Amino acid sequence: MTATMFGPFPRRQAPIVLAGAFLLAGAAHAQSPAPFTSEHSARGVVYNMTFGPPIGAPQDGYGMGIADIDGDDDLDLVFLGRPDGLVGVYENNGLGVFVNRSAASGVAISPSGAGVALFDYDRDGDLDLLVAQRYHPTRLYRNVGGLAFADVSAGAGLGFTAPVTGVSVADFDGDGWPDLHLCVYSTEVPDKLLRNLGDGTFEDVAAAAGVASLGLGYQSVWSDHDRDSWPDLCVSNDRGVGNVPNQLWRNDGGSFIDVSAPTGADVSLCSMGIACGDLNGDARPDYYFTNLPDPEPPLFGVNPLLLSAAKGPFTRGEAEWGVSNLRMSWGAVFWDFDNDSDLDLYVNNEFQPNALFRNPGTPPMADIGVSMGVAGSANLSFASATGDLDGDGDLDLVINNYGGPVRLLMNQEGSRRNWIRLRVAGEGRVRDAVGASATLVAVGPKGEERAPQWREVLFGGNTYLAQNDPTLHFGLGDATAVASIEVRWPAGGAVRTISSLAINARWTVHHPSRLGDVDGDGAVGSLDWAQFAQWGLGPLQPGREMLDFDGNGALGAEDVDAFWQRASFARGDLDESGSVDAGDLAQMLGSWGSKGSHADLDLDGSVGAGDLAILLGAWGG
Repeated sequence: MTATMFGPFPRRQAPIVLAGAFLLAGAAHAQSPAPFTSEHSARGVVYNMTFGPPIGAPQDGYGMGIADIDGDDDLDLVFLGRPDGLVGVYENNGLGVFVNRSAASGVAISPSGAGVALFDYDRDGDLDLLVAQRYHPTRLYRNVGGLAFADVSAGAGLGFTAPVTGVSVADFDGDGWPDLHLCVYSTEVPDKLLRNLGDGTFEDVAAAAGVASLGLGYQSVWSDHDRDSWPDLCVSNDRGVGNVPNQLWRNDGGSFIDVSAPTGADVSLCSMGIACGDLNGDARPDYYFTNLPDPEPPLFGVNPLLLSAAKGPFTRGEAEWGVSNLRMSWGAVFWDFDNDSDLDLYVNNEFQPNALFRNPGTPPMADIGVSMGVAGSANLSFASATGDLDGDGDLDLVINNYGGPVRLLMNQEGSRRNWIRLRVAGEGRVRDAVGASATLVAVGPKGEERAPQWREVLFGGNTYLAQNDPTLHFGLGDATAVASIEVRWPAGGAVRTISSLAINARWTVHHPSRLGDVDGDGAVGSLDWAQFAQWGLGPLQPGREMLDFDGNGALGAEDVDAFWQRASFARGDLDESGSVDAGDLAQMLGSWGSKGSHADLDLDGSVGAGDLAILLGAWGG
């Protein structure tokens, strides 16, 4: 786990708040949320969406992406939709201010851009870019560093022309390589399931997998509907009445079974965006679909909310939760904007103000979009995405609008309520564990355990044509500590339980296979031990989490023992000669009394008698 602490804009170093510490008064939980502020111009983002789209461009919105593209621990931005087709690429300077890198990005003009995906298709440690287009070739760009990309579409088996809309990413077959689902808005050309072959190429296996839908697909999302650790596929289809309704396929270890009808997912409507998340707190994904405001059957003008159940079909919950939203709506996203530990809902509406439904913990939710400054005017608003752009501990909101600029709506909740953020890394050197999940239990100011929060690592979906920052964000309200976090890797992968993490911090949770391997070279060797010795024991600090073998939020004797059980050389073999001998003794004596030396075998802070005893005890080994 790698942790980074951020302060408000401009960034300042913030202290780590250890488990059990008390940061915010309990009254903070009862505070009304602070309104958002519109700051796109002040933060360097000037990207105007076209009104009356150019020839051959879609009439139903353009996508965007929020992610750490350049690996410097802050969030960068990608936008589609300018009249000239220029793809907007903006680099975060670390202070939440953005530098326009569009002209030199290497991304081609995309006049009919639709969905965006930012994912590490080649597993080289950085995020690559997929730009879907309705009337032009869909293209894949490899990240070559410095916010620059190289077009690899032809060699990768993409570059085809089809009316592609929404995009989502998952490792559906559990082979460790991220795959793609592309929605195709056509009754003649099926949706595409592009399996990553691991050699830089993809093959379309939609027909063989049984998911080659001929619905008018707008957006898909991969989510573990049945909680078996395999990503299931949900697709939102337009014009479901008379065509193909919405669909849900259960993933049975890499093969798919259509469970749309028995689960009740096959709602027929003019379905567009999908919000996906655990709204009611039962550790299962719920789905919210956007719709047209037709008051007549069969559409009934509502946005259906499908609440998952452990057994049996979905329960319709839009009326109970107050989110029917009788408006023409497109994008929708579940997010905890007020850091109070439950998910809220933002909805993009066309010709009417957007809606922000705040979750009080129990239904119904109330639309507070106007008072929060996020409703906008009655314009063409299609897509939105969320992420902590300024690193202050809350989720900000980015919205695209026809006929106006992209808007950056900055959240002011980070200093008012507690939070914690997790990036779940994949196995080995895989950057992100796409499809992993985490269950967090927080501790209140009186020591009481709070209700669990469950989140999934989603790349695409929980929005429309866009990608949110895939980092897992947990609002904690007035909770003062984390009791436990259970992380599950996808496809029947590993499970880790972590406790006592500092709150108000960002952490990266590493797969068990990475533990001890500080430098990420695939082995636990002398350089890793040298780093361990330099850091020493004590409370967990940023960048040291791969040494916390027992996951207790501190580096201790148990972690030292676990390190040596995994190490590729014997304890005391300081020169890695294959045995503990005079050469190692000479190194130790030469380091006698020094601090932070790799000869400090007991990690007591200096090289001394205890280390000599360990070395002599291992002599000849």
